[in-house]
Amino acid sequence: MGDRRFEVSSLEDLERLCRALRDEILSRRQCRGSWYIRVPPGRIEEILERAYLRSLRGELGVSGAVAELLSESGLSKSLARVITPTLSSLGLASMGVFTKEAVEIGRLLHEGRADAARLRLRELARNNCVLREIAELARDCSDLERAAAEVLASYGRTPRRDEVRYTAELIRMLEPRCWHCDLKCASPERVRACAGEILRLLAPHLREALEKLDVPIAPERLKYVGVGESTALIVARDTGRPVGLAIIGGPLEGADPHRLRELLARMERLMTEGAYDIYVKVVPVLEGGGVCRQLKLFIEVVRSDLERLSKFVRIGP
Repeated sequence: MGDRRFEVSSLEDLERLCRALRDEILSRRQCRGSWYIRVPPGRIEEILERAYLRSLRGELGVSGAVAELLSESGLSKSLARVITPTLSSLGLASMGVFTKEAVEIGRLLHEGRADAARLRLRELARNNCVLREIAELARDCSDLERAAAEVLASYGRTPRRDEVRYTAELIRMLEPRCWHCDLKCASPERVRACAGEILRLLAPHLREALEKLDVPIAPERLKYVGVGESTALIVARDTGRPVGLAIIGGPLEGADPHRLRELLARMERLMTEGAYDIYVKVVPVLEGGGVCRQLKLFIEVVRSDLERLSKFVRIGP
């Protein structure tokens, strides 16, 4: 559905899919057609964090927060006339005050939870017809400026170069597929967005497991196809033959044995003896506190006859 793939193997999975379908239908009914992006994405985040801090004093007015930021940054007051409509087009301001969503995103930013904040902002941005069409049209993240110019032209607009650039930069910041997957500073949101990078990091550990299980497959001769949040097909590069299925669960907050066993049991339902040469189950585990969490992976490699080998692997320093 859209840029998300759902695997339904339980009642909970079906309920999750139904909720996502409902949200998608509602968002399309409420789609805003206005577009006005004349502010760098980083500046938008600064304003939202300031909106949260001012809300603690009971101040929700947009003009006061914008004027305060411009003054402290040594910027022209005239920039307020492009900032306010930008906030409105993203659903962050209405009738001169910040929305509840804007304040909540600001709170996440103030707490250092940038990934979570950007996903919340992405939900709002995708209610804007123009921004959603650009994100869906772009073939990859290097194609966003072309897609922005093309979609805006279809709406009868002739945008300035900075408008196209800021629009592309905003979508690049909000779309998980465009994120740089630096897992040395891990968060639940970044782990979910970086399934492909996690699978790439598995290669040396996968080699060891395959050798111990007497499976004559070299990891460098494999590629992952159709990588989603939860599964990816493992294909032989030379023949294109599907040889396995990678199943990604979690992430888990801490390696609680009971929760890990429950998750592995749910992942097991996606496996059928003899269907593939191998199954690779991966559970990201986040440890520690603070903004940057340490990441380790629980890996279980399962042979076609369901003989298996499992281990924990630490990622990063």
